[in-house]
Amino acid sequence: MFKVVTLFADIMADTSNQSKKANVVLCLRENGEKVHRFLDRRGLLDSTRKPKPTGDFLALPFNDYANKKEVEHMLCSFFDFEIQFDCIELDQAEVSNNPHAQLHQAVLSWLTSFDSSGSDIEHLSKELPRKWQHLGDVVVLSEIAFTSRKWCVLFSQRTEKELQDLWRQIAQSLGGKRLARQHPIAKDKHRTSQTELLLGGNGWVEFLDHGVHFGFDATKVMFSAGNVTERRRIGSINMEGEVVVDAYAGVGYYTLHMALRSRAKHIHACEINPDSITGLKWAQETNGLNKQITIHQGDNQETLPKLYGQADRCHLGLLPSSEAVWNHALGCLKPKGGWIHIHMNVHKKDLEEWQASTLETLKKYAEHHKRRWDITIEHLERVKWFSPHVCHVVLDVQCRETQQKEHA
Repeated sequence: MFKVVTLFADIMADTSNQSKKANVVLCLRENGEKVHRFLDRRGLLDSTRKPKPTGDFLALPFNDYANKKEVEHMLCSFFDFEIQFDCIELDQAEVSNNPHAQLHQAVLSWLTSFDSSGSDIEHLSKELPRKWQHLGDVVVLSEIAFTSRKWCVLFSQRTEKELQDLWRQIAQSLGGKRLARQHPIAKDKHRTSQTELLLGGNGWVEFLDHGVHFGFDATKVMFSAGNVTERRRIGSINMEGEVVVDAYAGVGYYTLHMALRSRAKHIHACEINPDSITGLKWAQETNGLNKQITIHQGDNQETLPKLYGQADRCHLGLLPSSEAVWNHALGCLKPKGGWIHIHMNVHKKDLEEWQASTLETLKKYAEHHKRRWDITIEHLERVKWFSPHVCHVVLDVQCRETQQKEHA
């Protein structure tokens, strides 16, 4: 845990450009990208104000509606470097570089084309989405976007053509061509996406992520843009010469990064969802990985045992828990041991206890497989907040053959 410092330094912006007081997070410039992404992914970043460099620090504004104490708590729990907070003068961002202002302008233009009262327009404009993600040219809104009672009443009074005009203006204002609204992932074995396409003929998307080509139908499979830092991290690990088992490959979220960027020798990608496999096969071909990846379609409770004793590393990227395959993952490792990357959603107060219990469980599974290993936790990566108190973490575990003591 690190210290929260409230600054009273005289940090003033040029007031000639419609500056005003704003709550800001201050961090060292070298950490600015991480904090900026953290705030932006959670819809907390105030893009109507310009970030301001000040000395070695960068001031990043967060939205007025956000609870300051909760923002402080989230940042302090997530990052292990010092974060500071203050309220300072910041310049207004240019509209051309401000997606929230562009969205507001687009919706306002649509609303004023009807006989809406001023109070209705003001109220509706306060209910605009605060966050979204881009998948190729598709802008994906959160599941609550434009679903309030007032919006639903208004939509019931408009024609389909008029609604399509609104969706088109919103997509264009946010730099996209198609528009979709996220819905909860289906609670089935396939973890089917239930994304609703609001504008566009189909949900197939293609895009580049850190040099890796992805392609899939966003209305049928899920893709979390919030895991970008973990995809970057896993791709930075040197896996040259290794055989890897990815127990939950999906469309290749981590499989492709391990193959292309980590340079794994071969990856066994296990996946049950046929729509995900369609995307994975497309990416396998597009990225030139046909010989480097073997796809195992079906339930991993059945496919993983067929890979026992073959892997140097196992990746278990399922949320909220991958515990169902921990036993199989240990079985897949070679007799000499290897690495396991365990994804999990864990309450912040349970992190230490969860790590200890996970280690004990893995040791029991190792005994079951008659493996004499030293099993150690090498790293805990905090990926993102899943909810205010629950964090998506990745536990890097190493299994080594027990060193026999030499007798004198």
